[in-house]
Amino acid sequence: MGELTRAFDWSKTPVGTPETWSQSLLTTVGIILNSKFPMFLWWGTDLIQFYNDAYRPSLGNDGKHPTALGQKGEECWPEIWPVIKPLIDKVLSGGESTWSEDQLIPIYRNNKLEDVYWTFSYSPVHDGSSKPAGVLVTCVETTDEILAYNSMVQTKKELEFAIEAAELGTWDLNPKTNKFIGNDLLKSWFGLSADEEIELSKAVEVMAETDRKRVSEAIQAAMKKGSDGNYNIWRLRIHQRFPGREILPRCQALYHR
Repeated sequence: MGELTRAFDWSKTPVGTPETWSQSLLTTVGIILNSKFPMFLWWGTDLIQFYNDAYRPSLGNDGKHPTALGQKGEECWPEIWPVIKPLIDKVLSGGESTWSEDQLIPIYRNNKLEDVYWTFSYSPVHDGSSKPAGVLVTCVETTDEILAYNSMVQTKKELEFAIEAAELGTWDLNPKTNKFIGNDLLKSWFGLSADEEIELSKAVEVMAETDRKRVSEAIQAAMKKGSDGNYNIWRLRIHQRFPGREILPRCQALYHR
């Protein structure tokens, strides 16, 4: 981007040739081009654009680059201008810097409109006057992280649906409190209300006496350092709401440090 910026014909833009640039603009462009963090600059009333190598990938493979260099902001970002222009105006009017985290701002790149998530800040750049002459953008694209999180949430929902449809009980033991987090079906097996926590001692008490010791030992073995984390009790009897009924859980306990 340093080479492209030096080779660009700035005389055809409102900012003019570099020989006429203010010290503030020269310094800011120098900081941007030497930074390894994604940075972008809008300058002047036409919001002429500068950006660095770290920002370049966010423009896509066949997207706005290299046309975006030296281009007016409104011409470059028509698809999101109604969203970002108020933020730019706020900074240029003397307002505070902005901060947005994991913000969805779809942009046109790779020959299509893509949903892109950003964490970014808009900051004023002064040029020897009381009013800002430009807006410096520091940003990082978080699309991959957000998509991974959304996929995890969707997978969790699908798993929960499958568990409910199969009428399976699930539980998670906190070793520090010796209490279970269980789903409603599991709590119903133990004769507990849906909003009630399950204490390990209470859970053991409602089991058949012949099963208590081996269940307790299996839980301790699963949590023991160096174990494979598996809880291998496949059959146990509960004597409370359903006397003598055998519960056949498919369980795996994972030890969370």
